[in-house]
Amino acid sequence: MNTSELLFNIIYTPGNVALLSPFVQSLLKWSDCRYQLIANGCDNNEQRLLRELADSDSRLQYLCLSDTKMISHSDALDKLQQDCNDEWFCAMDSDIFAQGPFLDTVAGAADGYNVITSCLPVWTTPGDATLKRAYKRLQGLHIRLANGLTIGCTYFVLYRNADVSRARALNGVGFERYYWDKIPDRHQQTIRSLDAEKHDYDTAIVLNMLIIAGGGKVTYLPLDNLKHLGGLSSISKTTNTQFCRGFIDAFSIKWKHTLLTCPTMWLGDLLYGTRNIVERLSLREYINLAGRARRRAASALYFAAVLKALINSDKLPETPHLANTTVEKELEETAAILHKNYQA
Repeated sequence: MNTSELLFNIIYTPGNVALLSPFVQSLLKWSDCRYQLIANGCDNNEQRLLRELADSDSRLQYLCLSDTKMISHSDALDKLQQDCNDEWFCAMDSDIFAQGPFLDTVAGAADGYNVITSCLPVWTTPGDATLKRAYKRLQGLHIRLANGLTIGCTYFVLYRNADVSRARALNGVGFERYYWDKIPDRHQQTIRSLDAEKHDYDTAIVLNMLIIAGGGKVTYLPLDNLKHLGGLSSISKTTNTQFCRGFIDAFSIKWKHTLLTCPTMWLGDLLYGTRNIVERLSLREYINLAGRARRRAASALYFAAVLKALINSDKLPETPHLANTTVEKELEETAAILHKNYQA
């Protein structure tokens, strides 16, 4: 793999260009590849910012995917891959930044895999990566199944372009999300053979599994020099920086330095999970989904506030209370790295 020939597609959606486009400078600094800055439903001012940024460096280029309304992420990936003529089709989320070299590890894995993925969000826990056998929803942060099969993710991804084109043409499947009953019968049988029958599948998961079934190999590489904030593709306009779903969360936050904080947050996940998630799931999966959604939303609010504070030279906000000290520490350390980068 010649990394200088890679072109990573970075899709920007309405409301996030001003805060997230500066991350491109870190990517340019720590890599030799090219980046395509893509406006998906962005307004005229956001499009102008992206065009001006693309004009500032020879390794950047600009594309307006849609200037009227935002199209789905899977449709965007379908269109971009269809138009790609390179050896590798590459994409990454707009809320990823670099703190050191990262492409050497990718290049080292290129000969052995058809799909290379990375960059789980900073708010995830080690247990999030593997989907438990009894769980029914296969979401984007589940990079492997309970049987150990790696299916990857789309946060940061490189596809051998010829392989993905062949898989799409052969199977009539693209990057879209799927519910089980919408998957063609012949593909259901294939997915069952991988021990992967679930209620629904997030972006590109069905495509990745069909590539695997056809003999392809998918991997997930931990890239320590890339940080993925996660959840900032649609930044909230609220001024709140502490995520709170209701009175139970409020009690957990109030008691955050006591032994009551974890059980009350667990109770909140139970209550808000069973109230707001419509699928019929086990009680354990309801709690798990609600907990992940809480960490994602809290992290997005926090980092949006952090980035605004850095731009305005204000004091950084307080780290959100998640009843998980490991994740809270990771958020705090990531904010410190961002602070250092902005000071530089």
